[in-house]
Amino acid sequence: MKKLILTLCLTAAAATSAAASDEGRIAVLEARIADLEYRIAVLERNGNTAYRPNRSVYVCSVTPFQKTFEAADNNEGLARGKVRRACNAETSAMFCEDRAIRCKRFD
Repeated sequence: MKKLILTLCLTAAAATSAAASDEGRIAVLEARIADLEYRIAVLERNGNTAYRPNRSVYVCSVTPFQKTFEAADNNEGLARGKVRRACNAETSAMFCEDRAIRCKRFD
């Protein structure tokens, strides 16, 4: 009986120390989350240009007949998509294929 009571007391003590340990870990994690939220807010406010001051620009174009369609973006895939959509809006899709689109990168 004494062993059972002693075991129960030790288990209860371990549970309270684990709860205190969990509370400490939770407090640290909440502080880290607050710091990350602050950093995200700063990056969004600055337009994320602080880490990429010299971003490349891709200019893509396609000329199906006499009209040239051009688009620019920091991402080549997005620039290609813009050109394709503009070309498809005015001509047949067979003249606006991806292999016909030419892109140049400007640093």
